[in-house]
Amino acid sequence: MKRLPAALVAVAAAAAVVAGAAAVRVSGPAPGVAAASPPAVAVLAPAAELHAGASPPRPFFGGAASAPVFAGAPSAGAAPAAAPLFPDGPPADSAPAPAAGPSPAGPSAEETVSVAAAEHRAAAAAAVEAVLPEFYDRAQELFARSGVPGAALAVVAGDRAVYVDCFGVREAGRPGRVGERTVFQLASVSKGFTATMLAALVTRHELAWDDPVRAYWPGFALRDPWVSDHATFRDLMAMRSGLPEYAGDELRAFGYGRAEIVHRLRHLRPVAGFRAAYAYQNSLPTAAAMAASRATGRTWTGLVQRLVLDPLRMESTVLTYRAYLDAPDHSASHVLVDGVMRPQTPEDDDVFAPAGAVSSTIADLVPYLRLQLDGGALDGRLVASEEALAATHAPVTVTGEDDGGTLAYGMGWKTRTYQGRRVVEHGGDYTRGVSTLVSFVPDDGVGIAVLTNAFPAGHALAAALKLTLYDLYMTGSVQEDWLAVEQDELTAALGPKDGSPAQPPEERPRDARPPRPRAVYGGVYVNDYYGRVRVSPGPGASLRVRLGRGDVLRYVPWDGDTWRQPGSGTEAVFTVRGGTAVSVRLGLLDLDGRDGRFTRR
Repeated sequence: MKRLPAALVAVAAAAAVVAGAAAVRVSGPAPGVAAASPPAVAVLAPAAELHAGASPPRPFFGGAASAPVFAGAPSAGAAPAAAPLFPDGPPADSAPAPAAGPSPAGPSAEETVSVAAAEHRAAAAAAVEAVLPEFYDRAQELFARSGVPGAALAVVAGDRAVYVDCFGVREAGRPGRVGERTVFQLASVSKGFTATMLAALVTRHELAWDDPVRAYWPGFALRDPWVSDHATFRDLMAMRSGLPEYAGDELRAFGYGRAEIVHRLRHLRPVAGFRAAYAYQNSLPTAAAMAASRATGRTWTGLVQRLVLDPLRMESTVLTYRAYLDAPDHSASHVLVDGVMRPQTPEDDDVFAPAGAVSSTIADLVPYLRLQLDGGALDGRLVASEEALAATHAPVTVTGEDDGGTLAYGMGWKTRTYQGRRVVEHGGDYTRGVSTLVSFVPDDGVGIAVLTNAFPAGHALAAALKLTLYDLYMTGSVQEDWLAVEQDELTAALGPKDGSPAQPPEERPRDARPPRPRAVYGGVYVNDYYGRVRVSPGPGASLRVRLGRGDVLRYVPWDGDTWRQPGSGTEAVFTVRGGTAVSVRLGLLDLDGRDGRFTRR
């Protein structure tokens, strides 16, 4: 299968990435600085004190209503209680969770199962807390080895944060430290926020998972009329439309907005049967969010803000690129250049905002994780029904298998089995330098969130931290050097692949023919899916190719009517009849399921 060229990839998906509302400011060692030993006594300060900057620069272990993890800790009551989630009362828009309690006639079978589940979660939480000292040491070591400039992580167990830590700096070469309120771009972790918002709408009976999208948005269409009529919210969120992988991502290079990209999907031929196969998408979850907007009359940002962020008091989480840049405490993006981590221009993913534009902090992700683990309610307030939220975590489309069993995609979440336990997770990667991960084990009530400001190094670090934690509490020991394993897998995954656009040799053929006069090639060429490109003379002997209203590419003479694009190493091959070019095939756009041939208008 051909891969989307790096020049056009907006959101890269690599090989497959504090108690209550209390926030804890912590700063781990900078890269290359030896880590301190974990504190002998767990410390938790109230949220108000911490936000005032009074918290000590050390990681947080433990949480409200829990004894500190380490031996020698003070007796119960030594740590102040966490601030309430809703100090001024819950938002009026947030419905109360159903009351629970035993039946007067004695426990029912359902209540017995519930008690057993609670006991299992308590045992899992105890297992997590027992391994935190070792996990602390390993987290410091993994971060130091990773080369990532800055990161933050949180572990939730027993419905509370039991460990929060921050490492390094927001931007390489600058002194600002990563803290619990540092804003990181989440990239594709954003899909879970859209899924949670949709689950809230399902709970409110404003739409249903299996409602056809056209019931709310008559203008939505794919190539097949029957599919257009029957595609549901579940289909779009589970990425089982039959369209090729990353369909629509390449249209960003043409300068198109969200609505035009989704509109153009109707011109794309499917590469698989409807509901028959999985192909990772950003455009179709975005289309699901657009349909929700049609159903409710509210924007995606308004829906996520009102139905998810406000009830959870995620006050530092933002939903646009501009808001991320405007956050005074935000992390940069980094990639490795000549052996040095260099800051990059952050990715602007507002076009696919429902699939990738959420930015958040490690403090804000704690209540978000708790909500996912607590069946859609948090501290007695209902955001989404347990049934509606569980549907997002359930496998819908099989994506493959590994040693643990079947891999699948739900709705905004991936599912797998690890050490015999079901894991729900989603990572987020920007090739410009961001990697994030939210992962949880629903039956155990255990989850981890990792934010990093580098790619691909951050992707390997996030995965290694997750697997290290899971190994420790599930088996008692770490099964692999996960950082090394993940780094090796990323190197293989990001290298050249069979089926990638063929690259011509670096040197022009010795017997290369000269090109025709550039006027022969100039003009406007069109393609139903991509739109138009304009070819005109460029600097020197080159050709200039403008993609729609967007990027401009430069091509140099290669061999007769074949020109070469130095940036991607791909070709533009013109067909000439009667002294005029009648079509051009752009190898850069000749991707799986897409035809890169444009005809003269």
